[in-house]
Amino acid sequence: MAKKTYDLLFKLLLIGDSGVGKTCILFRFSDDAFTSTFISTIGIDFKIKTVELRGKKIKLQIWDTAGQERFHTITTSYYRGAMGIMLVYDITNEKSFENIVKWLRNIDEHGIRFMETSAKSNTNIERAFCELAEAILDKTSGKEAAENPERVVIDRRNNDKAPGYSKCCA
Repeated sequence: MAKKTYDLLFKLLLIGDSGVGKTCILFRFSDDAFTSTFISTIGIDFKIKTVELRGKKIKLQIWDTAGQERFHTITTSYYRGAMGIMLVYDITNEKSFENIVKWLRNIDEHGIRFMETSAKSNTNIERAFCELAEAILDKTSGKEAAENPERVVIDRRNNDKAPGYSKCCA
C-alpha cells in the first residue's frame, strides 16, 4: 500500500458563468500557465495541487465546473462534499457579475470573502486558493475562523485597492 503523501484533503469548486475564466484560474494555480484560448469545459474537470499550510501538507482537489445552463444538474451534484467554493465572474462582463446571485442560491453559507484575481497577470491566484484552504483548515481544526490581519477583504464600492503580498503557501 502506498504511503499517503498529504495530511488533509480539501475538495474545492470553481463555479460561475461560462467563459468567465474558471479554467484559466485553475491552470494558473496548478500549472502556473495561462492561455487566452477559450475552450468551454464540458461537464466537470479537476486538478490536484498540494500546498503546505501551518506545517501540514494539504492536497487540494479543485473541481472546475461548466458554466453552461445545460450542465447545471451535473455540476450541482459536485457541491456535496465541497469544503470550499470560489465564485468566479468576469469584471468586463456585467451579466456574469449579476448572475452571481443565481450561483449563490446553490450555496448554503451566507458571508463570502471577495478577492479580485487575474489568471492573465497572475494576480492573487495563489493567495485566493491558500486563503480558501486556510479558512477550511480553521473550520476543520474546530476553531472559529479568527480574523487574521494578514487577510484582506476588498470592497470595490469604496474603490479599495489590493495591497502587495507575498506567496501565502510555503
